[in-house]
Amino acid sequence: MRIACNYLLILFVVFSVTGCVGFNGLVRKTGPKYETELQSWQKAITFKGGNGMWLVSRGYRVGDDLVSILTASPLSHVGILDADRGEVIESLWNGNVTNSVVNFVEMSHRVVLVRPEGWTPETGNEALAKARTKLGKKYDFGGLIGLPSSNRWYCSELASWSWGRPSDRKGPWHVIHPRRLSRMGTVLFDSGSRNGEPDDLDSLP
Repeated sequence: MRIACNYLLILFVVFSVTGCVGFNGLVRKTGPKYETELQSWQKAITFKGGNGMWLVSRGYRVGDDLVSILTASPLSHVGILDADRGEVIESLWNGNVTNSVVNFVEMSHRVVLVRPEGWTPETGNEALAKARTKLGKKYDFGGLIGLPSSNRWYCSELASWSWGRPSDRKGPWHVIHPRRLSRMGTVLFDSGSRNGEPDDLDSLP
């Protein structure tokens, strides 16, 4: 309980420093036209995605709102794609879990598919297998402020670690924000913000 209170205090201090820029949570948009749009995102991920790639997103969860608000960023979360199973490995506040791509997309206001630098089918499988060894581990709240735990993970920490990048480095300058992952590889698909208009898959590179 004391740790949680200290963490909330730190968030309050960070918010006080960063100010009220972007202090708005997102309202999840639903309905037939949005469902068609989400189906186009899923098709793009199926068509372009491979094992071990990253799905960087702006989600609708409270944690997504906090990350975006406190860091003034349009991106807030990342998952590791298992294209063969149609799943995503992600770190949520209740720990490292698997989720379906369908549900991941439904909980996203925007999704960016990133092919990490050095990706091949073989290296992608290795990164995915590495991430799976950490399923069930708890969330690394301290890591968000530069005080990482060797046995806990936050989303972008797990994603980058699975590709051989060091974790557990202390100091706020070592915190890996989800938006950084969109620059640590090649963007294969960017859905843009959810607006009810299906993406044109014929225009994908």
